[in-house]
Amino acid sequence: MRAGLVVVASGFIVWAALSALWLPPHMVSTTPYRVDQNPGSRDLIFDDIHIPSHNLMLEGWWIPAKQAVAELIFVHGAGSNRISQYIGSLDFYRTLHELNVSIVTMDIRNHGNSPITDGILRMGSAEWPDVEAAARWLDQHHPSDLPRIALGASMGGSTVIHALVNHLEVDAAILLDPQLDILDSLMEVGQITTGIPAPLFVIAAHATIHQYDLPNGRQSPLSLAKTLNLPILLIQDWDDPATRSPFAAELARDNPNVQLQRVPAIDIDDACLEGKEEWGSHVAAHPCHPEWTKKTLSAFIDSVVR
Repeated sequence: MRAGLVVVASGFIVWAALSALWLPPHMVSTTPYRVDQNPGSRDLIFDDIHIPSHNLMLEGWWIPAKQAVAELIFVHGAGSNRISQYIGSLDFYRTLHELNVSIVTMDIRNHGNSPITDGILRMGSAEWPDVEAAARWLDQHHPSDLPRIALGASMGGSTVIHALVNHLEVDAAILLDPQLDILDSLMEVGQITTGIPAPLFVIAAHATIHQYDLPNGRQSPLSLAKTLNLPILLIQDWDDPATRSPFAAELARDNPNVQLQRVPAIDIDDACLEGKEEWGSHVAAHPCHPEWTKKTLSAFIDSVVR
C-alpha cells in the first residue's frame, strides 16, 4: 500500500512539475499555415490587400458586394487563417456576399501569410490591434456610411471583444463559438490535443496564464464582453468541446445586448465534421447548417441595417 502511494505521489509531483514548467509554452505556441486558396474558388471577386498594423504588414482580402448594405471585418481563430477549413471560411464569405455584405479579412499576426512576431497566442490581448488596423484600412480605402460589423470565431471572438473594449468603432458584432474563458479553453484544448482529461491541465493552464499574462478574471473576454453596449449576435454550438456553451449562456444572461442563437444539434458522425477529429463541432455552424446560419446572419444583419 505504502509503495503504491509513493508511486502515485511521485507521479503527481512529476506531472505538476511538467505542468508548471514544460507545458505552458506548448499551450500557446502556434505554427502558421500558408494560405493556398482564395475567394475566386467560390466565384467571388476579391483584391489581395496589405493591412499595416503598427510595424506589421498583414495579408488579407477585400471582397466587395455589388450592392452592399453593410461591411464586415472577419477574424479567424487560433492556429488558423483566413481560409479556415473548420469554419468553412470561403463558403462563409460566399454566404455573406449573398447577403450583400462586403468583407475585409486578414491573417492576424503569427498566422497564415502574415508576419510572425513571437509565435505565441495571446488570446486576443495582443492580437486586437490587427482588427483595429482592418477598420483603419476600410476607412482609408473604402470610406462609406454603411453599418460596420466585426465577426470573430473562437479566439477571433476574444480578439474582437478586446478590440471593442479598446474603442473599435463598429455598429455590431458577431461571435461564433467565442473563446470567453481562457482558463477553461486551455484545459479543454489540452484534452482535445492529448486525450488526457481536462481537469489534469488545471496547473498548466494557470501557469500559462501567469507566464504569458493572458486575460483572466476581470480581464477575461467574458468579463469584458459583459460591459459591451452594442448589438451582439452570439452563435454557439452547445456541444462545442473547446469554447464551451456555459460561458456563452452566462454572457447572454448578463448582457441584454447579446442575442444568443443555439446551433442546431450536430451528429458527431456527420460528414460535415470530417477531418475535425476531437475538435468536433467547434465553429462548425456554417459547414453543418449553412441554411440555418445564413438565415440567422440575415435576420441580425437586417436588424443592424435598419
